[in-house]
Amino acid sequence: MLPPANIWELMMNRLCVLVRKLYGHSFVRFAAVGGVATAVNYGTYVILIHNFDNLYPAIAYVLAFCVSISCNFVLSSYFTFGVKPTRARAVKFLTAHLINLFNELVLLEIWLWVGVPKLYAPLCVFVVAFPVNYFMVRFALRGKSHAAAKEEE
Repeated sequence: MLPPANIWELMMNRLCVLVRKLYGHSFVRFAAVGGVATAVNYGTYVILIHNFDNLYPAIAYVLAFCVSISCNFVLSSYFTFGVKPTRARAVKFLTAHLINLFNELVLLEIWLWVGVPKLYAPLCVFVVAFPVNYFMVRFALRGKSHAAAKEEE
């Protein structure tokens, strides 16, 4: 049997290997960036609501979305897809997110129409919209699909 120090070292080594493997997948990095962007969005919204008593919630939400989408674009560019942020990519990124917002609203209405309770319908939307948004953002930031880019090399 291994001494406790060696077991700890073995577990840490396995954890490091797992983290490196996960980091190698852009989808996992996309999920992490999405989590950060969601936290930034909500945090900004809460700060605005608490500090500006007369600020209408919809305006606070739009301002929070703007802060979040800016953070999301920079993190998605560098961390998720490893590309340099440019004005053209920013326009494509924003367009992808606006299209995804429209898709989410349509999906929400569909889930509600089929009888999913309004409390749970957004969860169903996220399950469908998340992978769609991943591919739209990847295309917006990288251009061609990853497979097409590999074929050209």
